[in-house]
Amino acid sequence: MVLKISSIALACNHSQNFDSLIYLTKTMAQKFDASIHIFLYEGAKIDLSGKLEGCNFKIELCTTPIAKDLRERLNSIKPDLLILSTKNKDNNDGLFTFKDTCNIIEHAEKPVLTIPGNYQFEKFDKIVIPIDTSFETRQKCPSTVVFSQKFNSTVNIIGVSTDKGKDAVVAINNYTRQVSNKIDEYGIDNEIEIRLGGNITEQTIAYANEVKADLVIIMTEQEVNFKSFLYGKFSEQFIKLANFPVLNVNTKDLIKSEARL
Repeated sequence: MVLKISSIALACNHSQNFDSLIYLTKTMAQKFDASIHIFLYEGAKIDLSGKLEGCNFKIELCTTPIAKDLRERLNSIKPDLLILSTKNKDNNDGLFTFKDTCNIIEHAEKPVLTIPGNYQFEKFDKIVIPIDTSFETRQKCPSTVVFSQKFNSTVNIIGVSTDKGKDAVVAINNYTRQVSNKIDEYGIDNEIEIRLGGNITEQTIAYANEVKADLVIIMTEQEVNFKSFLYGKFSEQFIKLANFPVLNVNTKDLIKSEARL
């Protein structure tokens, strides 16, 4: 299982969940034994030594949140994970709009964890992963296993597709079963739900809310036959509608790291 996170970047402002974001970042850093680099926008530098006690961290002050600017800053430090405070349909308190968020994710080579500006992090007890008909969809499994192990999480696998035909049914049943079997190998509790037809983004979000998911893991290139979660309209839908954290795993990074199912 290959997924190493030795450095974490957090891009945020003094939103209502600032303390929650700091707590989340510290929790992640402790579980992965990682350093922290905070890009703090629209605010004065503050003393976080108490809140980040025991962590190796640095704070960099930034002005206007512009996607291109953040991408350039990230290129200079190359973190293994970016935690990004985002705006969505329910709040305007985050840092980046969903369109800028998608732009940042599209250009990122490492995982991006998006956190709605009004979300209060407590735990990642339940993780949801959508599995579609694309061959690559199963490659979220390594990230899911690692995060589940670090946070002692259970996993809910949802099989989704815009197509309800026989081929889609066969692919979804096979892929979800393969993912479940792989997760079983690590002793992680998991269950499968199949929902075919309709908008796959809305189906996934609805299911995640039904089971009270703490985290949803998706990929930046997915379901190429029916549009993807993170390119085109589905990308904007997911970031805009999600009211929970979303871990966006980059397929290019999976290929480089050989983190395969």
